[in-house]
Amino acid sequence: MTTRSLKVGLLAATLVIAPLTSGSAQGGRREGGVGRQNREQMEQRVRVRLANLLKTQLGLTEEGMRQLSDVNQRFDRDRRELLRREMMTRRSLREEVLKHDSANAVRVEQLLTEQFKIERERIDLTEAEQRELSKFLTPIQRARYLGVQEQVRREMDQLRRRGMQPMGDPPPGAPRGRRPPPG
Repeated sequence: MTTRSLKVGLLAATLVIAPLTSGSAQGGRREGGVGRQNREQMEQRVRVRLANLLKTQLGLTEEGMRQLSDVNQRFDRDRRELLRREMMTRRSLREEVLKHDSANAVRVEQLLTEQFKIERERIDLTEAEQRELSKFLTPIQRARYLGVQEQVRREMDQLRRRGMQPMGDPPPGAPRGRRPPPG
């Protein structure tokens, strides 16, 4: 799999945030018709690609992949909750700061404190996950796994900032002239 195809696939991925199994998307099925089905299929393809990438990069057996998926699923709920809280906190902080002179300094202080608390919780969660992973992964494999997680987080952040446009596609309304080289 190329880096470019991974980037494109990350559009709908919840990556290492989502389980690495080949089963259906987690959570209850919502009504949503064809668009929802396409999204789920795309997410499924990304999970499979990511699992193959991790299997190759980490040199894992099927048993190792099962163990990795099990650990990932155990930490998934907490990771998602942290992400949800972080997004809400950042949104609230941005809204408050954009009020300029009428911004509530006490509220801003509370939100900044919450942001740092979330960062500490993320570190604690990562340490707990690493302790679990150390039961079946070598330190080198765990470091590689962290690298893949970080790479995907950066890609997801870029996609969010770009309005969820696939890599290489210009945002709506942008000129469709020369494209930057793939990378």
